[in-house]
Amino acid sequence: MRMTPILASLLTGSAVLLSGCSLAPCIDAVREATGTAPLPSGGTAPLPSGGTAPLPSGARIDLLEPYDAGRIPVLFVHGIGGSPRDFQAMLDALDRERFQAWVLQYPTDLRLQAAARDMRRLLAGLQQEHRFTSLIIVAHSMGGLVSRRFLIDALDEEDPGGARVLITFSSPWSGNEWAGVGARLVPDPPGPWIDLAPDSAFLASVREPLARVPHYVFFGYRRGPSLLTSLSSDGAITLESQIPEWIQQQAERYWGFDADHAGILSSGPALGRLNALLAHEAGRIRSGGSAKAPLR
Repeated sequence: MRMTPILASLLTGSAVLLSGCSLAPCIDAVREATGTAPLPSGGTAPLPSGGTAPLPSGARIDLLEPYDAGRIPVLFVHGIGGSPRDFQAMLDALDRERFQAWVLQYPTDLRLQAAARDMRRLLAGLQQEHRFTSLIIVAHSMGGLVSRRFLIDALDEEDPGGARVLITFSSPWSGNEWAGVGARLVPDPPGPWIDLAPDSAFLASVREPLARVPHYVFFGYRRGPSLLTSLSSDGAITLESQIPEWIQQQAERYWGFDADHAGILSSGPALGRLNALLAHEAGRIRSGGSAKAPLR
């Protein structure tokens, strides 16, 4: 089995020198173990209808249809190694009478604080152009960390973003042990591995309370053994990392689904809950901040 000797060599601290594999397979192994490998994507890529010019890093936000001031923007933020195609099922199911879809694309090698700064610059440009008064962010995996850091920074400096909501799927709030292994052993590791190491300063920074923005947390679990961990997980990220105690205390609500790390984005029950949540938040935003009915 390809993963077995590679993971064994990582555990002994000699991934490159003793594993007998070239650097590229070792990097691929850590990508798989950290959930930073590209997700399998099906369907047709979303076609943009406008958006921002790319920043020097390559990050940009695409509007998948012409801007409409009467509909709430929903910004989809992929994980490291992902793309907007990962959200195809969500985009297909989105209520286009209430919402308009935006997607953030950013390079996979950015440090996560840099990705959060880019996200802020791009949204500031769209805010100046369209003066939107509300925004819902739906983020997967590491995209959740980037999005929460963006919101913390924006709220600290009181920028005029209007009503905002954060919804995250399968995010590694406590990091990933394999990211720390990769950061230590692979020469010139991708920036996200440094930030995803469990003791990183970046992970400590996202624990700051997110004032005035409800944060809803979706997490996945997959029955059966995993080659990547003996702990309960979604096959890539442990439950301990997806729903640490501080997230349980700070989240507005959280829900778990029997789905793996990629599959949660197209899980029927998860999509149903997401659409109900979006409808609830649309009602709350339209009513000036008070939901018309309790969320069930």
